[in-house]
Amino acid sequence: MPKGAAMPFIERVAARAYSRATEIVDRVRAAILNLFPEDLRQHVRTNTVRTEGYGQIPIVIVNAVISGKRVARKTFHHLIGQMSQADRDWLSVSLDRRLDERCVLFLRVDKQEAYIGSIRLARGPDVISVRVHIREYPRCDQEKVMRFLRETIRSVGQE
Repeated sequence: MPKGAAMPFIERVAARAYSRATEIVDRVRAAILNLFPEDLRQHVRTNTVRTEGYGQIPIVIVNAVISGKRVARKTFHHLIGQMSQADRDWLSVSLDRRLDERCVLFLRVDKQEAYIGSIRLARGPDVISVRVHIREYPRCDQEKVMRFLRETIRSVGQE
């Protein structure tokens, strides 16, 4: 790496899920909080937004975010470390479809599995949307960030 070049780093992890009329909001909140390491949950900022879906059906949007280089990194490592090897492999090979031009990594985690404490990439529609915000100075270099993410996924999987 050239002298003075900064390494990419995880800046923030945000999660969002919908609590539909048939769901209990506190359980959806618990599922989201299960994505964060237990010792960091007091640092997670949560909020809810009440809205209506099609046909005026009530929906509650549950949001959670943790910010800061150290806690965001630990949260990302927790997410990756709790995934199965198959999910880590799938994540690694699908990074080009999950990383946008602003270096935000998009994950869809199974909401029901998260509620029982298991982190799995979603295969169905009942999801927690996770956004991992990666920073790099002076600007986002997607190739460098993808290398950083692949290395992180590989190394966390070996711990």
